[in-house]
Amino acid sequence: MTLLYASTFTKALDRLTAAEQKQVKITAFDLAQEESGNGLSLHRVEAAPGFWTARVSQDIRIVLHKDGEHTLLAWVGHHDNAYRWAERRKLVPHERTGAMQLVEIVERKEERLAFVEMVEESAPATVAVHCPFAQLSEDDLLNVGVPRDWLDAVRSADEASVDGLFASLPDEAAEALLDFATGGRLQDHVALQADPGADPFAHPDAQRRFRVVDGIDELKAALDAPFAQWAVFLHPAQRASVTRDWNGPARISGSAGTGKTIVALHRAVHLASGASARVLLTTFSKPLAASLADKANLMADATPDIRPRLTVRAIDQAAHELYTHAFGQPNLATASQVMAAINAAVEAGLGAGHSPAFLLEEWDELVDAWRLHDLESYAAVPRVGRRTRLGPKQRESAWKVFAFVRERLRLRGVVTVADIYGRLTQWINEGGRLPFTHVVIDEAQDLSVAQSRFLAAVSRSGSPDALFFTGDLGQRIFHLPFSWAKLGLDVRGRAQVLKVCYRTSHQIRRTADRLLTPEIIDQDGNEEQRRGTVSVFDGPEPLIKLFDVHEAEIAGVSEWLRARLSEGISESEITILVRSKRQLARGRAAVKAAGTELPVIPMHDAKGLEFRAVAVMALDEDVLPDPERLVGIGDMAELEAVQDTERHLLYVAATRARDHLMLSGVSPGSEFLDDVT
Repeated sequence: MTLLYASTFTKALDRLTAAEQKQVKITAFDLAQEESGNGLSLHRVEAAPGFWTARVSQDIRIVLHKDGEHTLLAWVGHHDNAYRWAERRKLVPHERTGAMQLVEIVERKEERLAFVEMVEESAPATVAVHCPFAQLSEDDLLNVGVPRDWLDAVRSADEASVDGLFASLPDEAAEALLDFATGGRLQDHVALQADPGADPFAHPDAQRRFRVVDGIDELKAALDAPFAQWAVFLHPAQRASVTRDWNGPARISGSAGTGKTIVALHRAVHLASGASARVLLTTFSKPLAASLADKANLMADATPDIRPRLTVRAIDQAAHELYTHAFGQPNLATASQVMAAINAAVEAGLGAGHSPAFLLEEWDELVDAWRLHDLESYAAVPRVGRRTRLGPKQRESAWKVFAFVRERLRLRGVVTVADIYGRLTQWINEGGRLPFTHVVIDEAQDLSVAQSRFLAAVSRSGSPDALFFTGDLGQRIFHLPFSWAKLGLDVRGRAQVLKVCYRTSHQIRRTADRLLTPEIIDQDGNEEQRRGTVSVFDGPEPLIKLFDVHEAEIAGVSEWLRARLSEGISESEITILVRSKRQLARGRAAVKAAGTELPVIPMHDAKGLEFRAVAVMALDEDVLPDPERLVGIGDMAELEAVQDTERHLLYVAATRARDHLMLSGVSPGSEFLDDVT
């Protein structure tokens, strides 16, 4: 017997209470060990050929499908619901693609499809009902995985009923039709046709919803903590990226919620399955690294032998450990030490014509980031996104300050983070050996110049597939753009874009995407085409509202928060985001007025987080874009670079929401709100 479980089973399991879930898992383990099921209470579902139920408790039943060779854990729930669910399903391979599908049975009443929200009989005869799929042929629909039983239903569905339609169809068919309905091409979604006699469960589309369980350990790993359905059930496009032998550094990108982090996790686990592999899975912050570690541990439960071969660290933490091992514990310079050195230089009469604030920003973004050590290098470095153009005398004046700072830090015996990466880069170039054969980097759009140079050295010294990046240029918020290729990281020809969004509703994703151009091109000419991205579920339209005064916004947001709580969303699944710490008080006032305790978080700190409901507050005209970043803009190129990072920040904030999103501010509001309304 081959035991499998379906994504519908894990979703249904997640809706049960903790006590019920524990009972279900015990029964599932018994099923895995007792192939015949003779020791269990199994009952055939007479109205649904092939379906059985297994008794978990007096009221809970597992729905199984048994065909002699395969036993599938298909669904779980209360007794009556379990039988109703089974009676409305059949498990069959698709006639055109060969992929196994759990097909919902279409009911007909008086020759009309029951699921379709038909126009009322009393509606005027002149009202035109648009059916977006009416002109699609039988072949068009079968080619993207629509079951034959659903052909008429799809073609007769009007715009008001497509949400229910998508919820009933297999994922591959729903995604293709959703893209088509929103302006995409159906031809982009033609499914793979399996060879005659091939295992229908092995088809890439089937593997999105069914997984073979290899023993008790793997079943336990899958059922103990399915942190998200797409963490186990990879989209075929994701799977290809995970298992491919890349001939050089590769980068996987896509809109927020398209599973880039999941791809990074699976890639790291896939690489770590090699007996001689040593894999570093990394990202830009310790909280995100901790989250990655938890998920990697879950995925490794079924294959514990890979654990010693997989290390998860924040990238600066990993660099610190490498530096300590190679050279001894570094003494890191603090931000206050750098600022004190700049102030001392200014007090000594250096840096005429430049403010300490400008000099600190110039140090952070250019001098330290690029590890510049002479005036000539400072004059030649790209100033993409820098607000101020400097003439020769201005550069010379500023450089005297930076030379002073470098000498002060040297005398103090301290180094910057960029210095750590610089010395590690030199060490690798001179033959130093990393304890890792592969490095997988998530959130790669926020890599610094120094980090990128270091990784380029790693790539040159290792195997062709030593580096694997995932990220989204639309979410770059921490560093100004620069060319990866000029630093030695060339992903041209090895860059792919994911197009299926699993985390964020269609309505929220569509709204957020309006903040960005349909194509985002990096400094090396790599294009991220965002057209054709689809979400796998729907939700309410985001609420975008401007108020006359702060007090009215606070009252409006607090009312929205109370409504979400009344719907059963827990406090831990709701947050308020604001542009910076200066707006925290306004957000906290809304939380207090709602009579609850919710986190209020600056947008930068929300990177990598997700919530069911998010209110983005204080989107005022003088808040976003940040006016302090716009002061002294030198030309249009600089203005565009700063505006882009501010847009990206709002995009990141909006896409932290899964189901509900509110964008609010005081009239006239941020200019970016004009793009989403």
